[in-house]
Amino acid sequence: MQHTIQINASKLDAKFLTSIKSLFGKKDVKIIVEDVEASSADSKRAAVKRFLDHRKNHPSEVISDQRDFNDVIHDINL
Repeated sequence: MQHTIQINASKLDAKFLTSIKSLFGKKDVKIIVEDVEASSADSKRAAVKRFLDHRKNHPSEVISDQRDFNDVIHDINL
């Protein structure tokens, strides 16, 4: 199970920990704390970079009207 919780650091208290314990019981959990503003900009840059790399490695392909669409799908699902 995974939950993403965004909360201002000034509102972290024992009540918050109690709610985490009630969600996960006695399971092991991983808690990652990150600055939302910085990580948002970083993740957008990373997403754009992945998109540009993908476009470079997989350029658009023009499919002629005469090609069977099922053949195209088969080629993609190799």
